[in-house]
Amino acid sequence: MKRNTPQSSAVKEHLTGVVQRPALTTEERIEQRKRDKEFMKAMNEFVAKAGLLSDDPFFGGI
Repeated sequence: MKRNTPQSSAVKEHLTGVVQRPALTTEERIEQRKRDKEFMKAMNEFVAKAGLLSDDPFFGGI
């Protein structure tokens, strides 16, 4: 049997409260991807030097 109860207002408030990001231009996407790749490269170099990034006692690390 189907229920005809309305959805809770908390769900509706959450969904309507999400702010959409403006669409990026092609140039902005290219720049963002470049920054992301630079960040990943820097993090990979850091992890290679410093070791695993973890606060889990099983793995050790920082």
